[in-house]
Amino acid sequence: MESALRLRREQEAPLTVPAVCADAGVERAVFEAHFETVDELPPAFYDLALEQYRMLTAATTGYEDFSFEERLASFYYILLDALGEHRAFVQATFDDRARYQSSFRTGVRSALHGLLTEDGLVPGTNQLVTGLWPVHEVLTEVTFALIRHWIRDETEDQEATTALVDKLVAFVAELVTFRGVSSGLNLAWHIVQHDSLGIGRLPIVGRLFSGA
Repeated sequence: MESALRLRREQEAPLTVPAVCADAGVERAVFEAHFETVDELPPAFYDLALEQYRMLTAATTGYEDFSFEERLASFYYILLDALGEHRAFVQATFDDRARYQSSFRTGVRSALHGLLTEDGLVPGTNQLVTGLWPVHEVLTEVTFALIRHWIRDETEDQEATTALVDKLVAFVAELVTFRGVSSGLNLAWHIVQHDSLGIGRLPIVGRLFSGA
């Protein structure tokens, strides 16, 4: 995988199986045991980011005691860190490789579904709502908007994205656990100020927060 991503970045010619195998120092049979063509490599990178999230959380001491808010924050930060290992590749391919029917999107939705419906994290009565498919789809779309914001975030160390993640996690946690929505306006102001989800250009929204 590392060889394929590096070759894709360094050369203009299309990737080939022999080139990837030679650079990685593996036999073609090893490659073919996992992939049929080189076109399968870029999507696999996104799937590996989710696998890294699963492995890290499984290896984290005390993770089982994390609250919903802590687990959701871990999901976002681990995912962004994994994607950040090849940020230029993600910037160039995300919208093409993470399309609606992609396995990456399915994996993100599945991970969020697990968080939203796990006993002990979300009250049972609340799961009547958080267990619904539309809720998972909305949060998945918000997650993809967050990744797109991170892709174009030029602040130092992507500080604007970090601030957005913190506010988003707190807001979602309040909604999921029904502790109120006191941070809702704080989140909305941050989103408009940084145009995080591309809604700042809407006239009503822009006027509402322009003097805040």
